[in-house]
Amino acid sequence: MTTPDISGELRFDIDASILFQLGEDLISDDVQALVELVKNAYDADASYVRLVVDTKNGSREGSAYPDAKGYILVEDDGVGMNLSTIKRGWLTLSSSPKRELKSKGMTTDRGRTPLGDKGLGRLGAQRLGHNMEIFTRPQGGDTEYHVPFSWKDYAGGVTLGDVPIPYTEIEPRRQTGTSLIISDLKDAAAWTGSAVSRLETDLSRMISPYQEARDFTIVATVDGKRLDFAEITEQVRQAAEVRYKVNFDGKVFRIEGKARLAFFRPENKEDRHLFRELVEVDGGERFLRFLQKSPGARTMNLTRSKNEGWFVDYERVRAFDKLDSLEMLDGKLANPGPFRAEVDSFDLGREGAGEQSAFDSVSEFRKYVGELSGVRVYRDGFGIRVDQDWLRLGEQQTSATSYYGLRPKNILGYVALSAKENSMLEETTDREGFKATPYYANFRSLIDEFTRFTLEAQSLLRRRWIQFRNEHREEIADTTQTDSPRDLARRINRSLAEAEKQRQPLIALRGTLETTAQRAQHALESTESTLFGDDAQAREARHTANLLKENIEVANQAISQVERYLEDISELLTVGEVLNNRIELLEDQLAQVYETVSLGLTAEALSHEIRNVADQLAERNQQARQRLRSSNINDATLISYTEYVNSSISALRKQLSHLAPSLRYVREKRELLSLKRFFDETLEYYQARFQNRSIKVEIKDNNSHEFMLSMNRGKLTQIVDNLFLNSEYWLREDLRRGHIREGLITIELAKPFVRISDNGKGVDPSVEDTLFEAFVTTKGRGKGRGLGLFIIRQLLDSEGCSISLLPKRNQYGSLNVFEIDFSGALSGNAG
Repeated sequence: MTTPDISGELRFDIDASILFQLGEDLISDDVQALVELVKNAYDADASYVRLVVDTKNGSREGSAYPDAKGYILVEDDGVGMNLSTIKRGWLTLSSSPKRELKSKGMTTDRGRTPLGDKGLGRLGAQRLGHNMEIFTRPQGGDTEYHVPFSWKDYAGGVTLGDVPIPYTEIEPRRQTGTSLIISDLKDAAAWTGSAVSRLETDLSRMISPYQEARDFTIVATVDGKRLDFAEITEQVRQAAEVRYKVNFDGKVFRIEGKARLAFFRPENKEDRHLFRELVEVDGGERFLRFLQKSPGARTMNLTRSKNEGWFVDYERVRAFDKLDSLEMLDGKLANPGPFRAEVDSFDLGREGAGEQSAFDSVSEFRKYVGELSGVRVYRDGFGIRVDQDWLRLGEQQTSATSYYGLRPKNILGYVALSAKENSMLEETTDREGFKATPYYANFRSLIDEFTRFTLEAQSLLRRRWIQFRNEHREEIADTTQTDSPRDLARRINRSLAEAEKQRQPLIALRGTLETTAQRAQHALESTESTLFGDDAQAREARHTANLLKENIEVANQAISQVERYLEDISELLTVGEVLNNRIELLEDQLAQVYETVSLGLTAEALSHEIRNVADQLAERNQQARQRLRSSNINDATLISYTEYVNSSISALRKQLSHLAPSLRYVREKRELLSLKRFFDETLEYYQARFQNRSIKVEIKDNNSHEFMLSMNRGKLTQIVDNLFLNSEYWLREDLRRGHIREGLITIELAKPFVRISDNGKGVDPSVEDTLFEAFVTTKGRGKGRGLGLFIIRQLLDSEGCSISLLPKRNQYGSLNVFEIDFSGALSGNAG
């Protein structure tokens, strides 16, 4: 029996319940559902949108569901919808005319690029109520359409196409625009009581409280009560101690910061008094001159602020293509598009918060900042949900009092994106963040550059105040930088010894004054005439008065001694503060060094363990080779493997021999080194490293005779390594971006100098003046600690040598030649 051929057509269909699944999965909560409907009004070119939540009454007149309990109205004055738009825009899932408009780079009449393009945001309406009605009149049309339907009809068991949706043409009741009415609310209690306050706060976060970041108005009422959306006004912002403005024009990333004098004001009472005496008394002029002498001041372009009420302005400007580790697409940097941002930092302490004038009480101010704290991201005025600390400020914040950077709970700010300029920054379907794309990765790199700069700048400014304060204390205490902690301690002990000598005079004075006070009391009880009589009472009164006069003189002398003693004590306290400051400075320096030192200790231990492992492996490999030979085993694969292991061990030992001179157990040994021979040996090591990285090294020897140093080989290795690795990092970045086709590191020997340069883009101008300071780097987050060049300078300084950047600039306008002056280590200078 044969099976007959049967053919036909099959098609996908979809159960109507998909609407609920999509609505639940794509829209996280009721507020987000409302915001999606408000976005539709924005895209429809509305100048305003009106939200009405009524939990008690039925729907408005003309509703298809007049008896439904409670409703939500979303009304706008936008362009409205005709039948075609209703069908394609509202009733066809995942279809959106906005997508086509955006893809062509077109805008609305108001110049807006539509925010939505997925065609799914409207499904969030089913979270709010069971019934949905659309009243809309298209721009230029003379008909208004009414489209009602119930979400209950899609509960399941039917396909989408099986549910008819009626529409009628009605007499126009508006010029143009759309009203959405959601009735028979699913959770009326969610819009009453304390929930109203939460709604105000949530909508304030989802719809920009900055007027600068949006260009249309939202009015909302709940059961007749108007909601007050938070407005971050200029009056509130004027309470900030630090403010930043960020602007990226697609090519140049500019960060402008400014700080008030109050930013430097210390918390300690004594320091506050000193601050008033030192800084506030002349409006900060003397302090400003001190600030501008800082090594990093010129790099930050630190100047007296031209804005009233602000003390200093500072900035950082970096070209986008000079940032490292940026991701690329099709051979080009993935540019996220122009955007801007503003961030204000507040002092929420009692003194700082008490100076603001926007609120009647400190508690109100703190509550306001706390509820809106963080830097939020808005696209054309509508919030994109990101973590409250998406800037990752919490990662760089420490609990120490010496942390001076931005704190997540103390800042208000926004990043303003636009649908037009930042279309490559795509939101996830659920509106809970951004898709992980190369464009977003580079956007994050720009944001990380901003946060890094704020920490560097604010730390520099506050630490300079501490230095300024300490220098002033030393003037008062009559100490010098050459006074050792032991000298200061001796001064403290001498002053304390004087205190014991003052105890007995003070005790005697107290007893005398008590007796005199009693006699004076009796004398005062006599009349004035009695004092001038000649009887016994008058004589007693005169004697008491004379005695009182004498005791007052004694008291004055004792008081003078006490005053001199108090002056000593005052000086003593100041000396103690100087001693304390120096100890704190030492501890701070040690804290920064400990981690670096621990790396050296770890490297030492690791090298020892690796050497042990290599020795054991070599011994066992040798045993295996002997076993193969004695057993006449000629397996080519096994023999090849043992040879491979042997060569790997040799390579590992070679690497260890390169590392070993830098470790502690040989660090103090000096050698007579030929620099030419040293660099030849160094190049042999780096050839293997650079072999597959398109990087070469070239040596230029300008000396007619040997360039000899008396120096520790480990130190010299560490110095050269750091310079080579720094060049390698930036050359690989330039190669990745296609700026160069081959990397070249050049070493020029010109006794007593060694000059090392490469053909990359060179040193970023923003760090030219601070490059050799600790923790200064332009590498991306987690890519560098900013210690390499600092360590080089310390190592050279210990040998009487130095390093600098030559002033000659390369083709990119950057400094790129490191010059080491080995004068102090020349073999003829060795002691």
